[in-house]
Order: sequence, then C-alpha cells, then structure tokens
Amino acid sequence: MKKRIYFILTLMLAVSLLFTACGNQQVSDTSGTSTPESTPKASDNSKPKEKVEVKLSTWAGSEEAAELQAILDRLNAASDTYIIVQDSNPADYDTRLTTQLSGNAGPDLFWVSASRAAQFAARGVMLDITDRLKASGKPAANTNDYYESSFGPFSKDGKIYGLPWIMQPVVLYVNQDALDKVGITIDQNWNWDSFMDAAKKLTLDKNGKHLGESGFDANNVVQWGFTLNGWPPVQMFIWQAGGEVIAPDFSSSPIDTAEAMKGFNFYRQLLDSGVVPSQQTIRDRGFDQMFRDGQVAMFMGGAADSLDTRVDSFKCVVREVPAGPTGIKATFVDVLGMGINAKTKNADAAFEALVDLSEEIHKWKVMPPRKSISSLDNMVTLHPERKDAFAAIINSLEYSKPYRFYEDYPDWDTVFWNQLMDPIVNNNGNPEALVPSVKPLLDEALK
Repeated sequence: MKKRIYFILTLMLAVSLLFTACGNQQVSDTSGTSTPESTPKASDNSKPKEKVEVKLSTWAGSEEAAELQAILDRLNAASDTYIIVQDSNPADYDTRLTTQLSGNAGPDLFWVSASRAAQFAARGVMLDITDRLKASGKPAANTNDYYESSFGPFSKDGKIYGLPWIMQPVVLYVNQDALDKVGITIDQNWNWDSFMDAAKKLTLDKNGKHLGESGFDANNVVQWGFTLNGWPPVQMFIWQAGGEVIAPDFSSSPIDTAEAMKGFNFYRQLLDSGVVPSQQTIRDRGFDQMFRDGQVAMFMGGAADSLDTRVDSFKCVVREVPAGPTGIKATFVDVLGMGINAKTKNADAAFEALVDLSEEIHKWKVMPPRKSISSLDNMVTLHPERKDAFAAIINSLEYSKPYRFYEDYPDWDTVFWNQLMDPIVNNNGNPEALVPSVKPLLDEALK
C-alpha cells in the first residue's frame, strides 16, 4: 500500500515537473531570448527597410536615357532609401508634365527648363527645398558652390525650388581649316567688326572668291561665313551693346533704347550682308548640319552641343563669341534643372534622390553649374575628349546670362517672337519700324 502511494506521488511529481518545463519553454519562446524557436522573430525585426520608389520624368531621348539609366543603376544599388525609376519621353514633354502635375499622379522628381521652373516655383507646383538644402551635408546641396545666376529660375522670394544641373553657354564653333586658309586669327580683341570681316572672308563662291572680292558670284556660294535663324538669340547682341529686353524690376521692355537698337540692327546687318544663307536654304539643308558639312564656317551653339567632337571632315575648335562694339562681353546661357513635385508622398526620399542625382549629372554634363567642379583641370579629367574646348567654355560662363524669367515669361516671349523676331528673320522686317509698335505689347505682357 505504502509502495503504491509512493509510486503515485512520484508519478504526480514527474507530471508536475513536465508541465513546469513546458510552461517555462513557452515563456522563453514568447520573450524570444533563450530558445532556438525565437530566432525567426529576431530575424523579422532586423529586416532592412524597404526602399521607396521615386518616379523621375525627363525629356531624354534614347541615347541620353540609356546613359542616364547607367547612372540611376549605380545610385539605386548604393542607396538604402530610394529606387529611382526613369520615365523619359521627349515628345510634348512640357505639356505632358504640366498635365501630370496638375493631378495627383505626377512624378516625384522631374527635369525642368528654366522657363517652366520660374512658372512652377511661382505657382507652388515645386516643393520648397530651402531648409532641406541647408540641413544637408552633401556637396550638391551646398548652394554657395553654384554660379549665382544658375538659381535665378529656381528661386522665388528667397526660397529655392529646384537644383540646376547644367549651365550651357553659347560659344562659337569654328572650322579652323577654313580660317587657316584665309589667314584669320581669333584673338582677345574679337568684336563685331572683326567678326563681320572674318565672316565675309569665309563666304566663298564656287571659284574660291570671297564676299566683297571682284567677280564674287553670290548665286553660287559654297561656304557661308556664319548662320542664324532666330538662333543665336538677339538678346546676346543686345546685351553686348549694353542694352536689355526686360528691365531688372520687370516694369518695362526697354527694347527701344539706343543700346538695344544697336543689337537689333547688327542682327539685321548679319542677315542682309550675304554672310548668312537664306532662311530657305537653312531649312532645306539643316541649320547645324550645314556647319557639319562644311557649308558654314562659324556656328554659335551651346557648349553641350559638342560639335568639336562630332565633326570628322575638318578641324572644329571652340572659341568665345565676339564682344560688342564697346568691348562688352555677354553670351546667353541655358539653364536646366530638377524639381520635386509639391504633392509627392515621398518628400524625404525624393530630396535625397534629387541631391544624389544632381551630383552625378554635374559630372556627366557640360557645363556643371558648380564652381568646384567646373575648373579647367577637373573638366579635362571628366571629359578629356574636349580638353581643347574648356578654356573658351569656362571663360564664357563668367559673362553668361540667362533670360530674365518670371511666372508669365512664355506669354512675353510669344509676343517677342511672333511680333518682332519672326518678321525680322523671315520677312526682312526692319527693327526701326517694328520696335515702336511691339514695345507697348511687351510692356503690357509684363503686367
């Protein structure tokens, strides 16, 4: 009997210990601190944060988009925050982007022209990134490193709404072989007079006679000295003469001043002098194509056009555009950049992507808007194939000017082109007759 009771007590104790052990194991599993079963929960807690998709819209064509994608692949692999997804479509880019941004399905990040940036900044379409730039320690966020003029289109009332990624000054591409044949040297005293003289000597007929030479056949020109078709912009020549087309305070369009009229009249003189092909010839043969084919000896284009690397039939070099009649140097600069959609749901990730991508594009494009990158030695290192061009390009940046953009600049520009420049370029319009009637229209557009 005693043995049976002892056996039962022993059995009950064993069962009690078994349940106690099970209970302890369950607590241990829940706390995740002492048993192998807790390992999966610890692994779940250490999962890397999921990257945010940042949609990027650009106007890049197929070749440029492929180069951009290589940059994005590197950035995406290195970032723990974002994955930038490219949507590049140059067809009707501005119209498509504006439509997207007016809704809620637009891109997080987008390329933007200077003109459109001024509109977007004024209308609250782009995110104010002023404080984010100040708080960031990344090089591309250092606004003091940028050329001051590059931020003009991306600023409004002291706030910054985007980062520029290129400043492309207009430079002079020259057929050096053609210049050597007629003994022309471009020096530091290059101005309107020497430029016009060179253009005449470089305008040759089929017999090799130049414009102004006895027996020159104007009906059988095989090489013109220069070309223009509304480009380069007349503003360049007005600035070189000391004039303006929009007052600094946007109160008027002073296109009727003596200085502005010198610029308009020089443009008219270039068109009339015989050094420029007819507009029909330009349309038939292609504007820059005529330069590449050796039919035009001097061509003004953007620094990023890289014609010096794209011509094989002659030696193409880059020079600065001529100074005005009193020695004033000025050239137009095109500024492009990126902004963040004010409606983005991923502002932090989009800003980080903006700064990182801007840094990479600054090393990719010519010319970067940052002083620390655009030194001669650094540009030659980044783009050795253009080493002979950078002296002229960098010098041009020092006196380059963008248009004076404002919210409704496209309206002003439509009047300027349709009522003034198109008649001058395509219908032999006389600036002296046109300017007085167009100025009131431009002044009204500024209101």
